[in-house]
Amino acid sequence: MKQVAILGLSHFGKSVLDELLALNVDVFIVDKDREVIDTYRDASAGSVVLDVLNVETLRKVLPDSIDAVVIDMGDRIEASILATSYCAKLGIKAIVVRAETESQAEILELVGATKIVFPNKEAAKRITPQILSGVLLNYLPLGGKLAIAELEVPRHMTGCTIVESGIRQKYDINLIAVRKPEGEYDKFDPAYRFAEGDIALFSGAGDDLNRFTGTILKEQHSAITEQFINFFKRGKK
Repeated sequence: MKQVAILGLSHFGKSVLDELLALNVDVFIVDKDREVIDTYRDASAGSVVLDVLNVETLRKVLPDSIDAVVIDMGDRIEASILATSYCAKLGIKAIVVRAETESQAEILELVGATKIVFPNKEAAKRITPQILSGVLLNYLPLGGKLAIAELEVPRHMTGCTIVESGIRQKYDINLIAVRKPEGEYDKFDPAYRFAEGDIALFSGAGDDLNRFTGTILKEQHSAITEQFINFFKRGKK
């Protein structure tokens, strides 16, 4: 069984903890706030209240077989840097640390962090395309230029297979999976014909996905405009 320690239960640390507790993982938590520790004491494999961190205290409270550590000291970046350095000295191979700025990330990497997480920046990257497109249900940047977009299949694809839709040729994006509005994603059959209301996952470069979702938005806008025009025409008769 994997063993993960979380040092500091700020917002990011708590979110990671909640996710880990739902999995088959031994989680050890360390925080200076006793009330926070008490909240998760029964759910975690081990919990310790520590106000001051140093190498020796961490050596005593963390199992030798720990696989990874997640560090989130909130606004106390100095504490995060020290904790990262201590974990590196203990030989922990995977050290995930929350940061807010690139300069913080550079320092954390210098002292031993193996992965830096920018929760606010990553949340912004996910939500901004949804705001601009208006048709995206979810958007997940994968790093580099690649991303995954979840959206309702546009009407012009209804009744078509993925090949007949031509999205690979027109937009250079790929279909990952399809589901019904109330269903779950399943293996994708290339011969499947899209139905009205289908939800789909597409992958591709961010710019290509933006072009694709932008086109959908224009089509929807045109359809709505046409409905208004027809409505007023009927009203004048």
